[in-house]
Amino acid sequence: MDNAELKNIKPFDELTITDDFMFGAVMSEPKNLKPLIEYIIGVKISHITYPERQKTIDVNYGYKGVRLDVYCEDDAHAVYSVEIQTTDQKNLPKRIRYYRDMIDINILDKGGDYRELKQSFVIFICTFDYYEKGRYMYTFKNRCQEDDTLYLNDETTSIVLNVKGTVGDIDKELKGALQYMSGQAPSSKYAEITQSKRSR
Repeated sequence: MDNAELKNIKPFDELTITDDFMFGAVMSEPKNLKPLIEYIIGVKISHITYPERQKTIDVNYGYKGVRLDVYCEDDAHAVYSVEIQTTDQKNLPKRIRYYRDMIDINILDKGGDYRELKQSFVIFICTFDYYEKGRYMYTFKNRCQEDDTLYLNDETTSIVLNVKGTVGDIDKELKGALQYMSGQAPSSKYAEITQSKRSR
C-alpha cells in the first residue's frame, strides 16, 4: 500500500454505514442482511447462508474479475449480491450486467445444464440517484417489448436503491434504513439496530 492509499484511509470512528468496510462488516452477519433483503424484495426468507464478504469471482487470468461487497444464498437457493455504491461512475447498468454474468459463471460448472442456474438478485444501494427520477427503488426484470404481459423468466432481478429517494411506496423499515444511509438519524427499528452494530 503506497502513501496515497494510506492518506485515503479513514479512521475507524469516522466510518459510516456507506463505507465499504463498515457496510461489509455489518452486513456480513445474517441477522442484519436477511431482514434487509426481505424489506427489499418483499418476501420472507427462512434463512440465508453465512454471507461472504468481499467475495472475489475471478474466472481466468486476463479476464476482469469482480469483488462483491456481500454475497449470500437463501433456503430456496436464490443468490444475492448486495453492493454499496457511493460514486457515480456512469456505468451502473453495465456493471450490474457484468456482476450478474460473473455470478452465473461462478454457479454453473463446466458441462452443467443451464437449468442449474439459480434465481439471482443483484442489488445496488446508491448514495446518488442514477436514474434521476427521485425513486427509492428501481426494479428491473426482462420484459417483452411487444407484449408487456410476457417476461423472459430467466429468474434474474436487478434492483437499484437510492438513499436520497422521496418517491415510491416501500417498506417503512427499508425507508428508514435508506434515510439512515443518507446521513439522517435512524427513524426505524432496523436502522437503530444497524446503527448500534456499526458503533460497536
